[in-house]
Amino acid sequence: MTTPSTSSFLVQPPFDAESFGDCIIQASDGAELKVLRAILGMASCVFRDMFDMPPPPESNAGENTGKGDVTPLPVIPVAEDAETLQVMLQMIYPLAPPSIQSITQAHKLATACAKYFIDTPKVQLHVRQILSQNDSLEMDAVGCYTLAWRLGIDQEAVVASRYPHTLDIGAKTVAKRILAESGDLEALLALWDLRVRTYKALDELLELAPIFYDMACGSHRRSVGTSGAYIKRREDLRERMAVPNLVCDDVEAFLDFQAGSGPSDCSECAKRKSARLDEARAAVRVALQTYPRTIKGLS
Repeated sequence: MTTPSTSSFLVQPPFDAESFGDCIIQASDGAELKVLRAILGMASCVFRDMFDMPPPPESNAGENTGKGDVTPLPVIPVAEDAETLQVMLQMIYPLAPPSIQSITQAHKLATACAKYFIDTPKVQLHVRQILSQNDSLEMDAVGCYTLAWRLGIDQEAVVASRYPHTLDIGAKTVAKRILAESGDLEALLALWDLRVRTYKALDELLELAPIFYDMACGSHRRSVGTSGAYIKRREDLRERMAVPNLVCDDVEAFLDFQAGSGPSDCSECAKRKSARLDEARAAVRVALQTYPRTIKGLS
C-alpha cells in the first residue's frame, strides 16, 4: 500500500489518479503520475527494462484478489520532479506538444530524456521554439547556448552565441557553468575563440582612427592619443559592439571619433577632409560588417 502523495503539484490528465494506467511514476517531490507501461516502454529502453523485471514473489500489484478489490498499482520512484516528468510524458504520449516555460525547465527535460535514452531529435523538436525566443535569449543567453550545443542544434547555438559578449567567459563561475550545462569543453572553447576574434577585430577597427584624425593638413593634425586612452576606447567600443543586433548610422559618433580638421578658414584642411571622409566611412562600415559576432558553428 502506497503513502498518499503530499505534493502540491497538480497532475494533469491523462496522468492523474482518475486516468487510465497500469503503473505509477512517483516524482522526487512525491507527486504520482499514472502511466501506461506500453507507451513508456516504446519510447524508452530504460523504462522497458524496468517493466520487464519480474515483480517480487509476494507482489500481486494490479491483480484481483478474489475479494472484489484490486491491490494498488506498482509504483516506480524516480529522481525527477513532477513538472519535468509531466512535460516529458506529454512529449512521449500522442498528445499536443508540451508547453516549456523556461530554459531551466528545458535543461531539466533534456537531462531526463538523456537519462531514459529518449531520442534526441524528439527533444530537439520540442525545445527549438523556446531557444529561438528573444525573451529567452535576453534573459539567459548562456542557458540557451549550452542547451543548443548539448542537443546539437547548430543554428540555435550560433544565434545564442551573439548574446553573451559582455560575459567574462574566463571567470571560473561562468566557465564552470558552460562546461556543466553543455557537457562539452568545445562549447567553452568556441566562445573563447569568438572572444579572441572580436578583440582582433576591435584593434583593426581602432586602427582606422588615424584615418579620421589625418583629415587635416600637416600643420593642423591632432594626436591620436596615449596607449591608456586607446585601451579605454577599445573597452568602450567593445561594450557598444556587444549588442546582439548592431545598428550604426553615424560611424564617427559610434567609434567616438571626430574627423580631424583645422581652423575653419584653412582651405587645405577642408579640401583634405572632403576628399577622405567618404573613404574613411566606407572603411569603417566594411569593418563593422565583418566584425565576428557568433561562433563558427558546431563541428
